[in-house]
Amino acid sequence: MSEKKDQKNKGIYQAPKNKEELKKGIEGLKICEDCGGLCTESVPIMEGLPVNAQVSLMEHSVHETLKKNSYLFREGEPVDSICIIRKGRVKLCRYDSLGREQIITILADHDIIWEGMFLDGSIYPYSAVCLTNASICTIHRDDFIKVVDNPTAAMNIIILLSKKLHDANERNMLLSTKDPMARLAGFLMYRVDRSVEDDIVLKLDDIAASVNLRTETVSRKLREMEKEGLIQRLGHARIKVLDRDALRDIYIYQ
Repeated sequence: MSEKKDQKNKGIYQAPKNKEELKKGIEGLKICEDCGGLCTESVPIMEGLPVNAQVSLMEHSVHETLKKNSYLFREGEPVDSICIIRKGRVKLCRYDSLGREQIITILADHDIIWEGMFLDGSIYPYSAVCLTNASICTIHRDDFIKVVDNPTAAMNIIILLSKKLHDANERNMLLSTKDPMARLAGFLMYRVDRSVEDDIVLKLDDIAASVNLRTETVSRKLREMEKEGLIQRLGHARIKVLDRDALRDIYIYQ
């Protein structure tokens, strides 16, 4: 696994000064047997907070396991919590007037959903649906605000908002690419860069909805990529990228 992906999974336990203290706090709470009380370990908003604040947030988190095709929330519902995806894959999607699905993005282990949480009256502009069984931890907005009064947390929020804006701009550029092969190449690069695993695990329908192409078009272009040695299809819904430089050239120059 790449160094960047290793760094993605590193959280508050990497700080030697509070490592042991935080672990003792978690053990004392005896919370969340499923994830060992580590729900906030990989959440960038909370890194750098005092140990007592970290433990308090863990104490107030709610833990549940949702089945495949379950909804975390639906479009139009109020935003009132941080949702932490401990394990599993979740798609953010919305539907047009004809019922056609558009996938905004697909989230995986350690990703969070929190945009709009600090705005009064904010509602979700999309639905969140589990693509697999998913272990979810949530922290209510009121509990978070009570605990968090720290400059580090504020800076982390600014950094995350900047990253979200960058990702949104990148996605808009991707969808504005007219050539189907180039659009698909750009999407595969986008997904593998953000994947916890080295492979991309998505069904054809999900890929098609993500890039606004027909499923048949996506299938045909993937076959072309495989013949050219750019990717390898492993089973029904797994793609291994073999030549990232070639995909980048397709995305940029076609």
